[in-house]
Amino acid sequence: MISRAEFASGPAAPHVCPVNLREAIATTRRHIDAHWEQTFRDSRGESAREIPLPRPHTVPSTDPTMWLFFYWDTYFTNLGLLRQNRLAQAINNADNVIHLIEQLGFVPNISVRIALNRSQVPVSAVLFEDIYRHTRDLAWLRRAYAALVKEYAFWHALRLAPNGLNACGTHADPATLANFYDVISHRLRDIPAEPVARLAYLRHKMAECEVWDFNPRFDQRAADFNPVDTNAILYQFETIAGDFAKTLGLPAEETVWRDRATRRRTLIDRCLWNEAHGFYFDYDWARGRQGAVVSAAPYFALWSGVCSEAQAAALARNLPLVERAHGVMTCAEGSNTSVNTYQWDAPNAWPPIQTAAILGLLRHGYVTEAKRLAEKYVLTCARNLETTGKLWEKYNALTGRIDVADEYKMPQMMGWTAGGFLHAAEVLES
Repeated sequence: MISRAEFASGPAAPHVCPVNLREAIATTRRHIDAHWEQTFRDSRGESAREIPLPRPHTVPSTDPTMWLFFYWDTYFTNLGLLRQNRLAQAINNADNVIHLIEQLGFVPNISVRIALNRSQVPVSAVLFEDIYRHTRDLAWLRRAYAALVKEYAFWHALRLAPNGLNACGTHADPATLANFYDVISHRLRDIPAEPVARLAYLRHKMAECEVWDFNPRFDQRAADFNPVDTNAILYQFETIAGDFAKTLGLPAEETVWRDRATRRRTLIDRCLWNEAHGFYFDYDWARGRQGAVVSAAPYFALWSGVCSEAQAAALARNLPLVERAHGVMTCAEGSNTSVNTYQWDAPNAWPPIQTAAILGLLRHGYVTEAKRLAEKYVLTCARNLETTGKLWEKYNALTGRIDVADEYKMPQMMGWTAGGFLHAAEVLES
């Protein structure tokens, strides 16, 4: 594990690739445009397994194991749909999110009934903001805003830790938790045999599915932590909801949202920010201390707007902690002290992490750094498309290839891989 004494301020190693950037962008764009519609799916019919959705939705991959609606994937997918003038499908995706909130009070991380006990990093507000920016449809915004109010109640009532920040969690009953073993046993090697310890372990692992499934950040006790990314995105949620309330002429509600965001920023600074190291860490609220793992989650905070300019400068300076030759790694090398292989760990570079880091750097004016990351991601996608004919779920930040750390056989991908690519390409061309 990287020690806090090893925090660096120098630039990351330069990326060198012979691929012509313009040709790489054009070729990959054509591939995405030709394959998007293979990932559009209609699931309106009732099913014993799936939650029906009223609009056609996007799936991350044509792989049968991924042929479902995934919550936070949808935001990053929409980034690409909007950049290829597929507004109608982006609206369909957003309408499905609204429908799930109206019906369930929250958005499950996947559109299957066995996932009705957990959500995911709550990107609904920023997803809705993108749609409204394109349509300026006030009637639609009223419905979207009402959904945000309802979803926020879920996070405040069922995922609030004693310190006032949000935790990841689950509201599964014991039988569902016990059955979760069958879902994850092939992915994890340290599930206890003793019944009490096993149930506790499964509860924490199901909670972990609300963030990154699975990862070394939470010391095997995910429900005992305030994740940096979840709380940063909830700050963004509160800020956007306040903006919506203002647009809709609801000044009293706007004030409530602004106060919530201010309070969260104070708590994030108190619990998650480490001034000595210029970095955010997940907070172990059960034991009253910051976690030890250096991860890419702070770049979601950079994107969310919760950072001061001084904090943003520190995060830009500390990019070498997780930036490697071919992208931003999920966690620093050596973070995993368990016997498990985690897919949300070194050396993997996941698309949403690249996008969040690029968006965050741009938000605070670090254009050179944002373009550097965008170029790494674009060339990594394009190079592997050229050699394999496919886009992929994740890449190796050290080698630039698809020799990743896996918990299951990695599927080919459109979804957030394509969405992130199209956004990164736009950044390079701007």
